[in-house]
Amino acid sequence: MVSLIKSVLRSVELYLKLRNKLAFSDITEKHNKRKHELIEEIEKLRSIGDNESNDRADFLRGQLLTENKQFKHISAVFVEAEGGSADSD
Repeated sequence: MVSLIKSVLRSVELYLKLRNKLAFSDITEKHNKRKHELIEEIEKLRSIGDNESNDRADFLRGQLLTENKQFKHISAVFVEAEGGSADSD
């Protein structure tokens, strides 16, 4: 009976780990897509070259930096939750 309970608990643990990895994979994919879209839009606006386009490109650059910081934080939390070191430096 005890081994059955241990087995069920281990199965639940493995399921939750897999679910977390899949969620992180989804977050990573969305981040990369959003990052690519922002970079393309910034490059398009910079090629126009007028003041309004440059202002909009600067704003999007700020969004890109924010997006990268948020993703770095999420990555650190995920690595920490997995039992690794969140220090990437």
